[in-house]
Amino acid sequence: MSRIYLDHNATSPLGPEARGAMLQVMEDGAWNPSSPHACGRAARRVVEEAREEVARLVGASSEDIVLTSGGTESNNLAIYGASGCSPRRRGVS
Repeated sequence: MSRIYLDHNATSPLGPEARGAMLQVMEDGAWNPSSPHACGRAARRVVEEAREEVARLVGASSEDIVLTSGGTESNNLAIYGASGCSPRRRGVS
């Protein structure tokens, strides 16, 4: 029997590629990418490789890709960024 999942507002099932990448990181050790030790540097490489891959997929520079911890942080960042583009915000009438 095939199931159809319609509650993507709460969460979304992982695709096989994402699941495989996450399992690999968890098996290797989910280290703190902000730490200066060897494990932290290895974790930082994983994060930066992911950032570069996303940049390639969307035709952007990796420096322009901001990775967040979840949807709320992403939404807040988008709202904050968009508010700076408002004509009223820039002093234009």
